[in-house]
Amino acid sequence: MIKHWQGFIIKVTLILSVVIILTPTTSLAKSISKQQAGAIQQRLQQANANALVLVGKGKQPTIISNQAIVNGHQASAINPQRLFPIASFQKTITGIAIQQLINRHQLSLDTKLNRYLPEVANSEQITIRQLMMHTSGLADVNRIASEPLTSEKANWQFTMHNYQVRSQPGPWHYANVNYGLLAMVVAKASHQSYQRYVQKHIFNYYNLPNLKFFTQVSASGVVPSLTAAQHHRLDPSEKNNWRYLQREMSAEYGAGQVLATPQGYWQLMQKTLLNHHGIGHQYQHIHFQPTDNPYYGGIYIHQNAIHANGSYAGYACTLFADYKTKKILILFSNNITLKQCRQLGHDLDQIYFGSNHQAFPY
Repeated sequence: MIKHWQGFIIKVTLILSVVIILTPTTSLAKSISKQQAGAIQQRLQQANANALVLVGKGKQPTIISNQAIVNGHQASAINPQRLFPIASFQKTITGIAIQQLINRHQLSLDTKLNRYLPEVANSEQITIRQLMMHTSGLADVNRIASEPLTSEKANWQFTMHNYQVRSQPGPWHYANVNYGLLAMVVAKASHQSYQRYVQKHIFNYYNLPNLKFFTQVSASGVVPSLTAAQHHRLDPSEKNNWRYLQREMSAEYGAGQVLATPQGYWQLMQKTLLNHHGIGHQYQHIHFQPTDNPYYGGIYIHQNAIHANGSYAGYACTLFADYKTKKILILFSNNITLKQCRQLGHDLDQIYFGSNHQAFPY
């Protein structure tokens, strides 16, 4: 009987080990040490984060998973092949689209917004560069739509009425509307819808089948939030979690309407921003003023280090990467807040990249 239980315990231990590290030992040895992987796992457990961490470099990441205790029960692990609402991570996609158009000489960073959208307030003063850097002087009004917006026309109408002038162009202020307007510029400059452009020139071009717009998926294909019902603060009367999420995403045209599998977003980063000959190389040469938050094209940039965050009700994600080493760490969680995710991400950044790595205060 004792031997039977010993065999059972050994089998369970082996299964759990596969959940924690899903890539081969050789991949682990090249990109992350066993000590680092163990420290990351321990930190996830301490935070009680139901989370998935993709870490390393190259095509295949090391995957570290943690199952949180939620309402007294162990939660289901996040499936790396299931779609996750990446929220503001989509801004990197819009940034890539704009950079592609710049590289084709269809627009420039100094192009004024009124060339494409003269009806926007202060558009004769606002440049593409300022939209990419959140220095347009514009601010968001609403963070949720009254219903899911499923057409390009509806998205444009909402975006054009969902901003206010906060200041003259120049001061830094994070606003989703900047990337909504950039999405409209992509459509105007390329003579096709934003979604069609992104599908053709980014998702298809880079062979990224696991990135989807929310209008292309159903709730059954999405990682479920473990806490969404507790965070319907923008509209407590909404009881349907999927509809609430769709309404949140609808308010973020060009800035938060895409879902991706964790593996799929890893591939996007590897093929674009971390590619030696990719767009990320151009981002390193962007000039920032001393008073600027160093943000461009969907990411914070400081020398070789880059960083981004994303969140919706019941979902949070954060990433840290290094242009020089091509190493990257991405955290996805479906039970912690953005504030908790930022702190946890900072700790994991220190574990993996070291205490000398650039610390981002956002």
